[in-house]
Amino acid sequence: MSPAASFGERWARDNLDRETSPEEIQTLDLFPVTCGGDLAEAAKRARRYYTARGASGLTELWHRSHPDDEDILSSCQDAYIVPLRVRSVGGRRVTLVRLPAPTALDRPLCAHALLSRWLMILDLRLREDPTPGEEVVFIDVCDLQPSHLKNHFRGSFWKDFVWCMKSVYPIRFSEVHIINTQRLKTMSLLLLHIGLYPWRRKIVHIHANGEQINNAMAVDHFPIEGLPYEYGGKAGAMKDLNDEWTKKLLLNSKWLAMENQKFYDTELKLKLKPQIKRARRKSAVRNICNTNASYDMLTRTHSCRSLYKKEDMEEGTHGAYRTLKVTDRHFHV
Repeated sequence: MSPAASFGERWARDNLDRETSPEEIQTLDLFPVTCGGDLAEAAKRARRYYTARGASGLTELWHRSHPDDEDILSSCQDAYIVPLRVRSVGGRRVTLVRLPAPTALDRPLCAHALLSRWLMILDLRLREDPTPGEEVVFIDVCDLQPSHLKNHFRGSFWKDFVWCMKSVYPIRFSEVHIINTQRLKTMSLLLLHIGLYPWRRKIVHIHANGEQINNAMAVDHFPIEGLPYEYGGKAGAMKDLNDEWTKKLLLNSKWLAMENQKFYDTELKLKLKPQIKRARRKSAVRNICNTNASYDMLTRTHSCRSLYKKEDMEEGTHGAYRTLKVTDRHFHV
């Protein structure tokens, strides 16, 4: 391979047992950017990504769901997930989540369907635009009720999803803004339940009212042409934008299934431990033995062998486990 090969080409050669497509190499090349140029961390993150999408990874969220499943289609009406078409002036991607949607019933939300659909949307958008860029998420909880957080609103799925976006996925959530929280009395419980509590001080920002999105993005700015009507923009209503992504998921259901199966069938090469580590361990053991060579070391095996000469059960094999006192040349029980 050429010395000028990209990170993705080199990583695929060292870790995969199959040929990779150009689109896959483009995705792998995102990891060094996501990890701030740290190639060692990028290699670890890429390996975690393939492991998470494999047979022993996040199977519940990635592989056991399809866009035409009844739960997925129901989730499309219970919660809106709308990645905006254009980026901010600073080059950041923005996703708006309405949790729950105004049309949702008072029944508990299905976390499995919601998060599986979110991952499928992320995969589609990554396919359309495999370029670096931070991900900013706005979660609108103005209609959230306690009844939406019971029973099937499984916290474990949220924790898996948060771990995936934090340590696995080719792009990373840089900021999560939770807006319209003025009606919630148990905000800390919500953050803990959906796995965002550990991020509270670093990434998660709480906004009591539905202020303009551009005000929450600090120095960055988002064109109003790309924002929905509900947030002061001109791009369309949230329901219509959400329906567009639902239609896109259904049209790409075959590609999503093939993509999941590709990762499911991928086997990673085993990591070979450097021989130098083994040599260092042997050297360390040798040094310990040399250091204690001046002492009369009496091992458990030696004590058992010496005491086994006695026929008395109290002093035989069972007696070998008694405390031994060692003198200069002899020992006694």
